[in-house]
Amino acid sequence: MANEKLFHGRLKQFVDFVVAFVLLIPVLHTLWKVEIVKTIGYSIFAVGSVAPDIYERIVKQILPTSLKLSMRFSVVLHSIFGQFLDFYEKFPFWDELLHFYGSMVITFFFFCTISRKSKFWDVQDKGRILLSFLLGVFSGVLWEIAEFITDKLFAYTTQHSLDDTMCDLIVDCLGAYLVAKILYKKTQGRFFWHPKKQVGK
Repeated sequence: MANEKLFHGRLKQFVDFVVAFVLLIPVLHTLWKVEIVKTIGYSIFAVGSVAPDIYERIVKQILPTSLKLSMRFSVVLHSIFGQFLDFYEKFPFWDELLHFYGSMVITFFFFCTISRKSKFWDVQDKGRILLSFLLGVFSGVLWEIAEFITDKLFAYTTQHSLDDTMCDLIVDCLGAYLVAKILYKKTQGRFFWHPKKQVGK
């Protein structure tokens, strides 16, 4: 048991190191080419890869290892494959795929944070799945707002069209909804809500 725990600890450290190293590549590359705006963007995502650990220290809450790995994987898929290797332009489906996966991860993140006691709040059982779904969808809206602001300030084209933005939001909703249904099934034993029967009726 102790050896297994030690192995998982070392494996996590190795994965964290690999992710940090990989995310630094585009930072150094754009810095070398003096593309300051891109350097700042890649740096933000590099810091974002350790955000779960920073979060745990601040709120005194332990997140599942699978969740933290999923969040780091999401950052790598976006920053390295999507942006640096230009998958967003090479593969039309990549944007929708990342929105779907990202909304699933962030919805699960909110569920875990709401369901666990922390330094600032107690465990919230009532309505936690609905709240997680709403926060997951809202995160997708904030992401689109951030893209809109970026395009206006730096003359980028992260939002190609209204259709592109609406498809992203729809996919965000689908990803968040799927996780909500899975969580509801896991906690309630069924996929769909139905009113409880009152005793004596």
